[in-house]
Amino acid sequence: MRIYLLASFPTLSLHDPAPLNLEEFFHRCAAHLSDADLTEVDRVCSTPPGGTSSFAISWANAWKVLDTVNRRERLQRLPRTAGDSLPDLPGSEDQLRKDALTAWEETDPLRRETALLQAQWNWIDDRRRSAPYSLTDLCGYALQLRLLERRDSWDEPAGRTQFTEHTASFLEPLLEKLRQQDLSA
Repeated sequence: MRIYLLASFPTLSLHDPAPLNLEEFFHRCAAHLSDADLTEVDRVCSTPPGGTSSFAISWANAWKVLDTVNRRERLQRLPRTAGDSLPDLPGSEDQLRKDALTAWEETDPLRRETALLQAQWNWIDDRRRSAPYSLTDLCGYALQLRLLERRDSWDEPAGRTQFTEHTASFLEPLLEKLRQQDLSA
């Protein structure tokens, strides 16, 4: 049944919009998968990921690697006190860790996020290719679909507007204070 189900789904590409959303994906899966398989796919797609299959355990480990790299890199960009420490970089998933660290070298946030998505995509794609039409392939498809949904939610004009509004919200009181000082001088 998984072969028919996976063959019925459109091909995914990181460079194209998501051809369906996760809700539709799970709706289609519900008619063809056992409750145990459906639950496993759902657990793999949760945050943090769960599940008992070998893929689920591998993905949970990969997710921890990404999470640790991301937390560490964000903390390095913040002012620290003497007692602060950075989380240790994990010793597993060498290629994923390397790709994530390379992504953090990007100064442009959109390029960084795109590179982080590419690192995850590549990790998932490698596992999918090694186990076609299996539960691993199905879980990987769901995760890649989730990555596409995340990427498709990025809206540069809306982000620019949000940035402008947030900047104005904390700059406006400061500018007003400076105006008052100029008027009283």
